[in-house]
Amino acid sequence: MTMITTLRAGALIVVATLGLTACAAPQTNSAIYSTGHAMQASQVQFGTIIDVRHVEMRNIQQGDRAIGVALGTLAGGAVGSQFGNGNGKTAMTAIGAVAGAAIGDNVAQGANRHQATEWFVRLDKGGMISVVQNDPALFVGASVKVVQDGRTTRLVR
Repeated sequence: MTMITTLRAGALIVVATLGLTACAAPQTNSAIYSTGHAMQASQVQFGTIIDVRHVEMRNIQQGDRAIGVALGTLAGGAVGSQFGNGNGKTAMTAIGAVAGAAIGDNVAQGANRHQATEWFVRLDKGGMISVVQNDPALFVGASVKVVQDGRTTRLVR
């Protein structure tokens, strides 16, 4: 492998890693706050968890898939170009690019999925809400505080 080929492969790995990091799953735990929540008032209600179900969260946007396909195409083409000579090299580059595009698309979709829990809460003052949040301290029958800041809602024990 030549020095330029090694540098190209390294650059592709870095770009792919950054692209997939941008696709990371959002936090759904009540104990994790962004710095933007500091010194912000929230409304608090009280309620009881009455039901639960497991859900799959997906944050698949067309841009994420396009990034996965593009990075996969580049990486697959770069790997494929290392094999064959003449027309064979061209064919291997094309095959690598197509395979890389398919793999990149699958990776982008998989990177944007994770398991979560939807909690159904009967509010003490009437009404019912559901909140998707991963928190091992929650269970059906638990009394919870429902914290709402106008954008997000969290359940806290």
